[in-house]
Amino acid sequence: MPDKKLTTEWSKLFEVFIVLYVIPTFVFYFVGFYRPALLNFSYYFIVSLFIFQSGLSYIYSLSAFRKKKFRELPSAKHLSVPKTTFIVSAYLPNEIEVVEDTLMNVLKNVKRPADGIELILAYNTPRMEGIEPRLRELAYEWPELILANAYGSKSKSENLNYALEIASGEMIVLLDTDHLVSPDCLALAWRWLDEGYNIVQGRCKIRNGGRSIISSLVEVEFEAIYGISHYAKSRIFDSTLFGGSNGYWRNSLIKKIKFRKDRLTEDIDATLRAILAGNHIVHDRTIISTELAPRTLGEFWFQRKRWAQGWFQCSVRYQFPILGCKYLNIFQKFMWTTLLMWRVTYDILSHLLFPIVFAFWMAKSRIILPMNSFIWFALFFTLLSGPFEAAVAYKNASLPRASVMRYLFYAFLTFPFTMFKNMIQVVAIRDELLGKREWVFSQRKK
Repeated sequence: MPDKKLTTEWSKLFEVFIVLYVIPTFVFYFVGFYRPALLNFSYYFIVSLFIFQSGLSYIYSLSAFRKKKFRELPSAKHLSVPKTTFIVSAYLPNEIEVVEDTLMNVLKNVKRPADGIELILAYNTPRMEGIEPRLRELAYEWPELILANAYGSKSKSENLNYALEIASGEMIVLLDTDHLVSPDCLALAWRWLDEGYNIVQGRCKIRNGGRSIISSLVEVEFEAIYGISHYAKSRIFDSTLFGGSNGYWRNSLIKKIKFRKDRLTEDIDATLRAILAGNHIVHDRTIISTELAPRTLGEFWFQRKRWAQGWFQCSVRYQFPILGCKYLNIFQKFMWTTLLMWRVTYDILSHLLFPIVFAFWMAKSRIILPMNSFIWFALFFTLLSGPFEAAVAYKNASLPRASVMRYLFYAFLTFPFTMFKNMIQVVAIRDELLGKREWVFSQRKK
């Protein structure tokens, strides 16, 4: 389905190309004709944005070289891991192949606390599925498994909120249907909650990186995201985000926050509402859960477009509240601004480098690169940030580590891959401004 729907996205790409490339090229051409200094300023300004964004990448990569060892704080109560509720959210027609593996991994492999666990499969389905009798057999065999059919639900948020009504564990673990969490996850996560944190985000690792070019790129990208970016933010700013799965919450908090069904990234929305209420999130990259990456361009496109549109929703809604939040210091506000409105601004303005260069060529009537020592520095500084991040990601990768060739492949394609993702984000912004919100479900296969 995503690949078929992808054909309808080409017209949107064409619109974005016209708005971000064709029209600005002529605008900058006339600007350069009448105000050459302004064109020159625009060129250096856009280049400076690339330097700033690459600088953040270098800072995060360098800070992630060393492992952040768990150091017990005086606030630790030394309580044993309490009863825990796992909530697995599923849209059954698309996740039939993987749901049983996820449930059995929790039931058989996770080390249980003394007070036990409960596992809630919160699912919605438009029709009776053939796997449902099998799920009932599992629930009969494993009394801790609760099948929660959220009748009438049309979103992951509704599934989660339905499950939260019956969840009784003091610690709540949220998992997507394709996630296989590590056996020691509960003890590792509880030590943070025990000393005062309210939410713990674990590391998500791709386990099907060899299935396609797309899944290979996402595999290394996730090592950079969870092994560097999220980890570094937690280490530097003592703040990070809940990414939707492999997340560990206090029962009292998550039942208060819940999830909004009108958000395409309900996890980021919940993160920001929790932070604005004074709660603290920590990232622990030793808590590993494996998941499945998109295998095709269509699956990747619609996944990232939903993410980008959801981030845009949250950026517009929460940027100013973040700046005025009394619970955040100036450095944490800076971090969240780079994730919110700076993210939106950069995704749009980064494309204007090419119209400026095209306008320069038109003005000179020949192809010539406007280079000097500053531009050469910016070029190498920007292009090398991706390979450097890939090298650090390889060093910090969770085992089993992907092959060196996959990291080299990712390093080589980092810049075009990033610009492609930026293009997706601009299309997502376009859809949000036009009120078009769609969640395209991808078939989950082993």
